[in-house]
Amino acid sequence: MTKLNTLNHASAPVTVHVVDDDFDTRTVLSQLLMQEGYPVQSHDGGAAFLRAYDGLAGCVMLDLAMPGMRGEALLDEIVRRKLNVVVIVMTGHATIESAIQITRAGALGFLQKPFDGDQLLDKLEKISRQAQTVFARRALVDDYRLRLQSLTSREREVLDLMLAAMTSQEIATQLGNSKKTVDIHRTRVMQKMGASTITELIMGWTLLFHSPAV
Repeated sequence: MTKLNTLNHASAPVTVHVVDDDFDTRTVLSQLLMQEGYPVQSHDGGAAFLRAYDGLAGCVMLDLAMPGMRGEALLDEIVRRKLNVVVIVMTGHATIESAIQITRAGALGFLQKPFDGDQLLDKLEKISRQAQTVFARRALVDDYRLRLQSLTSREREVLDLMLAAMTSQEIATQLGNSKKTVDIHRTRVMQKMGASTITELIMGWTLLFHSPAV
């Protein structure tokens, strides 16, 4: 069984974006990854990647020492734009301090140059396993955000008060409505948010506003 089959089981592998200004490095990495069955796109810099990125889930193998937009700047931009990718940083000058800083900025893994093919595939396997959780969480967050946007202004007010553990009568008093009207709003909120309990609402809210950026 190949690494690819072990890694992905029945699901298709995500595209690996190799971002490095060195042509030979891009070529070698792309060939190795394609031999393992990974779809690969190569980019000679951060700007090229941003122009080509198609919005699909993927993994970015990112060199830090590039002219123009350095790897750190691209990583910041990936986080700012909330691109649906996970990042493996490739560098020949990593220190403990820089590793911590870049990981906090959003990278999931490090590869210290020079590295061999086995090291690359092992790292990609581990990161890809983590990525499934990351992508699943992002999908839930996106779904919750869309549902939130579907609420009317009054429904959003009711939701906020529901999350504050207020009863229908308390919400009615707060908003100057009848309890019956609030109950109707509560029902619509639960339906639009796809929740059956207050606990589910709270879990979605927590996921939306407290998920770490990756």
